[in-house]
Amino acid sequence: MDFRILRRMGHFLAVAEEGHFGRAAARLGLSQPPLTAQIQALEAELGVRLLERTRKGARPTREGEALLPILRRLAEDAKQVEALARELRAGRHAPMVLACVTSALFDYLPPLVRALRAAQPDSAITVQEMDTADAVEALRRGEVDFALARLDRDRPPLSVLPLGQDALVAALPEDHALAAGDDPLPLAALAQEPLVLLPRSISPAYFDRQVSACREAGFEPVAMREVGSAMAQLAFVAAGLGVALVSSGMARLRPQGVAFRTLAGPVGSVGVALVWNAERASDAAQAAVGVARQVFGIA
Repeated sequence: MDFRILRRMGHFLAVAEEGHFGRAAARLGLSQPPLTAQIQALEAELGVRLLERTRKGARPTREGEALLPILRRLAEDAKQVEALARELRAGRHAPMVLACVTSALFDYLPPLVRALRAAQPDSAITVQEMDTADAVEALRRGEVDFALARLDRDRPPLSVLPLGQDALVAALPEDHALAAGDDPLPLAALAQEPLVLLPRSISPAYFDRQVSACREAGFEPVAMREVGSAMAQLAFVAAGLGVALVSSGMARLRPQGVAFRTLAGPVGSVGVALVWNAERASDAAQAAVGVARQVFGIA
């Protein structure tokens, strides 16, 4: 697909959004006849009629309505391509795209991004929040350059650089009988408590570590419900709907209505790691590995 059809898609979107050929032409800086010709060329290329005229202007046909969401995405992608091309022509580095799990947003993301910006001030950095499973797939597809995720070992073609150790803590409703106390809480004390868990599909290694820790403490975890993010875990705990095992980094958020207790042991968890696709190792990924080693003191 060449840029001509992308421009024609943009012309169609303008008419669909304005509901009028004249207003769309003015918005695009065109006269109306060339705009009409571009729409007709697009209809011929796609093989469907996209617009129909009305007494008040124009509106998408049924086929046009069906294509609108896809065409909007393509038009946005085209804008990003053009913007990136301008950046590269100006001699700037290609942007870095980083995936990050929620529990790494506060401890690991800020120092890494600050150091990357200092090392490559001309590089834009885009951060996409996603869970570990989605980050793994994005790395495999080449949609992100590297990720902060919870993986405990290399999973070829993905390489893993652990950034630090982590421990689980108990998140309890603030009025819970076990919420008070300075001494580490035995994990076995939660044996009869309904747990708010992340599904295994989000982060298999992290989930498996929680389950194995409960079994080592002598009980099988009772899942009250599964939620889609660590922030949702804390929200459910604050509402008094259960207790949760979360990473120590999440405890630093101190959300209202939630009390945190250190667990006796301590109970180790799967830590945050820098992950990249060794088969697609971009300059951005290589730079991130070097910077991460410096920032987090890894030999």
